[in-house]
Amino acid sequence: MEDLSDQLPFRHRDVVDRSGVLTKRSGEELLNGLTTLRADLAAVIARLQEKVGGVRILGRVRELFLEQRDATGLALQLGGFDRSIIEEAQFPEEGGDQIPVLATLPGHPAHEDHLVAHDAQRFSDWIGSDAEHLATRVFHKADQQLFIANVNRLPAEDTLGIDLIYHHVNRDSFILVQYKKMGQVGAGRSEWGYRPDGDLDDQLRRMREVEEACTRLEQNPPTDYRFVHQPCWIKFCKSEQVAPKGDALIGGMYLTREHVEWLRGRPGLATGPKGGELFGYHTVPRYLDNTTFTQLVQDGWIGTRGKASDIIQAQIKASLDGSRALVFAGLIGDDTTQAERTRERRGGSGG
Repeated sequence: MEDLSDQLPFRHRDVVDRSGVLTKRSGEELLNGLTTLRADLAAVIARLQEKVGGVRILGRVRELFLEQRDATGLALQLGGFDRSIIEEAQFPEEGGDQIPVLATLPGHPAHEDHLVAHDAQRFSDWIGSDAEHLATRVFHKADQQLFIANVNRLPAEDTLGIDLIYHHVNRDSFILVQYKKMGQVGAGRSEWGYRPDGDLDDQLRRMREVEEACTRLEQNPPTDYRFVHQPCWIKFCKSEQVAPKGDALIGGMYLTREHVEWLRGRPGLATGPKGGELFGYHTVPRYLDNTTFTQLVQDGWIGTRGKASDIIQAQIKASLDGSRALVFAGLIGDDTTQAERTRERRGGSGG
């Protein structure tokens, strides 16, 4: 017990001498101290916590799986499909093999009928078959089909993060969402924030090149209206220690590439207490959350408005060559109208 006490920050050392319910912070410090002294206890503690509080994210394999699960659920939601199936995804063991989220879901992939066979084969050709970890699935709803692929060419420890590419076939529109992790920062680690690393400038430059290519392919005048017709977004999301319960998506902030660069050039915005760059809830005054972002994509207010299919294959290759895992989703079929979706959410009433 003395050794354990010595492992804890001074203000938390009294937890070894008293009984009762601990605060969240004291409990975390106590568990960290235990696993520092006895590394073999980490797996035991993780199994106990999963039984009562959800899956613990202890290392890179589960961390990447969680991001992929989130991007897969987001793709389902963007297409207007029920995302609850991701609740049944089975997390891999830490230190074990990497497994695509889709490969852990119950049942078997739906057979591709004549309506989607051509598009699904085209999507498969875009992705290729040389990925170390690849799983695909087609989801059906009324006259719509959603093709989703989880693909990764590198081991988890060499993978920098997740890209989601969402392609609406009938609109020939697409968006790219790149995931960035926020860690706990500030006094007592009470805030969430992302400090730009060395890769951010290169990734923003790549995004600008994608957007410039999309602009060149736009019809003049455009045939459709968008609030935002550039495709590239960044989701700054919490680095979770426990997977969100059920089918909940990871909380986070959605910002366009242009918005990120604008914030970086404004003193006092996206700036931490010591003057360094920091993207967090307390430094970014406005952003989109999961609900708002999803609604705008579903209603066609966000996404490219040119020949997106001419760009997507190259973007898939760029993501994988950039040491990033990929979730690709292609929606096939006509949209329901916004009014029809509203009635559906309200239980079919006409009010």
